[in-house]
Amino acid sequence: MANEPVSTPTQTEYTDHLAAALAANQAEQAVLTGRLNKLQGEEKWLAAALADTPQHVGAEPTLSPEPVQSARSTPPVVDDTDAAAVPLPRTEKTADGAAPAKKATTAKKTAAKKATAKAGAAPAKKAVAAKKTAAAEAKETATAEPTLGQLLGAILSKQPGEPKKVSEIQSELEAAHPERATSVQTVRNALQRLVEKEELERGSQQGTVFYTWPVPEATPAPVAEVKAEEPAPAAV
Repeated sequence: MANEPVSTPTQTEYTDHLAAALAANQAEQAVLTGRLNKLQGEEKWLAAALADTPQHVGAEPTLSPEPVQSARSTPPVVDDTDAAAVPLPRTEKTADGAAPAKKATTAKKTAAKKATAKAGAAPAKKAVAAKKTAAAEAKETATAEPTLGQLLGAILSKQPGEPKKVSEIQSELEAAHPERATSVQTVRNALQRLVEKEELERGSQQGTVFYTWPVPEATPAPVAEVKAEEPAPAAV
């Protein structure tokens, strides 16, 4: 058509360049988002660990700045007479009397104990979840519905020795169990499995297949033991 824009190689190359730049931008955003989420998680953990340290309980100590002496500068000359009057520097302590180094060690031990407690609680939770899953599976197995073959066997066993077509068996299944109604082919497959298990007899007549529940064999009656008659005693 006259008004249809023609795509030139330059336009195609520019479009591909824009698409590649967009994909790279989105990929970089995904990386930065993941990094930001990780940093935020670390921030929460560090803030919680810092809040649990005893150093933040009470007033924070004020540290006096110490003069920094350059390594290249010449050390000042100290008079021996004034050295005795200068007191030695004391170790800076917090409000509760513990040194900062000792506080940091205590904070590390507290964090390690929390991590160990969490690690020990995880296997216990998994074991409880596994027990619940096993109990649920056992309950489902106990309340499982009968199979299609079992339902068909129960229907046919009511009239042993009577051949029936698949359509008739399907109708009886729908009447007895409407919630388990299914197609003719599915019923035929289930009947064939019963035949393979020798639980059902299969026959055909004039091209029509019939399925018959076998008649139970009659149990022979126990043979009564006949005692031989004893000869009558001879008359004297």
